[in-house]
Amino acid sequence: MPALAVLVILTMLAGCGKPPKEKKASQRMKHNYIVLLDLSDRIIVQENQPDRDKEIIRKLYGMFEGQVKKDLYIKSRDEIKVVIAPQKGSDVRRDVFEDRLYVNMDNIQKIYRRSKEDERRKDFYANLDSLYQEALFSKKPEDYHGADIWKYFYEDLKVDYVKDTLTENYLFILTDGYPIVGKNQIKLQEVKNEYPDLHIVLIEAAPREKDMEWDRIMGIWENWFDNIGVKQYTLIKRGAISKELEQIEDVLNSEGNSSLTLK
Repeated sequence: MPALAVLVILTMLAGCGKPPKEKKASQRMKHNYIVLLDLSDRIIVQENQPDRDKEIIRKLYGMFEGQVKKDLYIKSRDEIKVVIAPQKGSDVRRDVFEDRLYVNMDNIQKIYRRSKEDERRKDFYANLDSLYQEALFSKKPEDYHGADIWKYFYEDLKVDYVKDTLTENYLFILTDGYPIVGKNQIKLQEVKNEYPDLHIVLIEAAPREKDMEWDRIMGIWENWFDNIGVKQYTLIKRGAISKELEQIEDVLNSEGNSSLTLK
């Protein structure tokens, strides 16, 4: 038998003794949507604010569901959570509602991910309605204290933020834009935990039109984001709700955005 034929046979026999190489399953990108609510007097001062907030959150939930579907349900690792900025004098049950308004696909058995999708959505929307009913405890602006957004960054964001390279973290802040807690006290100090890959979307900002108030207030946020290492942020001015929803969709459908301001 020729030497070359012998070599081929030996090679084939050697290959038969080795188990086939297993292909590593490619892990899907995780989308982590965090919605931070300012439930201060803005919810009664601004016209139809609770309805507008809920419409925005329902839009985000719909886009969350869209990502889950893209991952064929069983491969999805996505999550969405609604959190409430700390606020003195408020009786809103933060822990209760934050637990109810949290959906993590990793915590749902694969058999129920698609079959109970409608049920999850109905429960989420119902709890959202209940939250705003409870948040509207008075018609007097003076009965509401300022929402402490800085405190959320300092104490809670590190828990909600997902640290891995296969996660896109988004923080949507629903606020009028005034970073004030108490009388004339600005609370946007630096925080030790930096979030360089976090994309922040500040929605419903409504500074007064006079005296270039928009530029001044948004400048405070931009400087703060820069100081704490947030490189991607979008500032959306309160206007036609349909336009805002389009802008939110544009943010989520775009990739690799650097800092961006929408006016």
